Amino acid sequence: MRATEESREPEKRPFTSNRLLQAMILVYAGIWIWMAVSPYSRFDWVLENLLIWAALIGLVSTYRLFSFSNLSYAFIGIFLVLHTVGAHYSYNENVVDVWMKLLFHTERDSYDRLVHFSFGLLLAYPIREAMSVWTNLSRRWLYVITCVIVLALGAFYELIEMWVALLVAPEIGTLFLGTQGDPWDTHHDMEMALYGSIIAMGLMALWRKTTIQSKKNKM
Repeated sequence: MRATEESREPEKRPFTSNRLLQAMILVYAGIWIWMAVSPYSRFDWVLENLLIWAALIGLVSTYRLFSFSNLSYAFIGIFLVLHTVGAHYSYNENVVDVWMKLLFHTERDSYDRLVHFSFGLLLAYPIREAMSVWTNLSRRWLYVITCVIVLALGAFYELIEMWVALLVAPEIGTLFLGTQGDPWDTHHDMEMALYGSIIAMGLMALWRKTTIQSKKNKM
């Protein structure tokens, strides 16, 4: 593996000395407990939380093998908070939906679209960080492949939703899928995740270019 900026693994810090990560976990645990009280539908809440539990188990079990930077953990944490809030309401109308209806003059509860967009926007950086360590891709290809992976994960999540709705909870399939009568809902969800990742990678490329130019000007 080439020894460049793109392939450097984030500096490993023992969990016991990573105070920032510990603080993020405590904050999220508090929010999760708060959102676990009297959800809109307890059964749907359990199904929605399967994603959270799987993600946390994966992150904890692989921490010794590969640990993200604290910035990546912060992005992951923000996304989990957004999904946790959505799970509490079963992605039905909440205060954010009310605000978005007034802003965009729509009747649709759009919080789920916001979470899908945030999936791409917030998780693109951690995915790129991991890919920079695990692959020999060039910087430009890392941007492209990250967006492709986000789109693939978004599509896979839609398949998981379908399988769960059909096999585990057909009686609440419409509630769990949250299509709200939109035949293109699944496509729009994947679309929003892709747009989020493109914006994230664009901002990262711009930040990197600006940083390099700034360093050159100081020389």
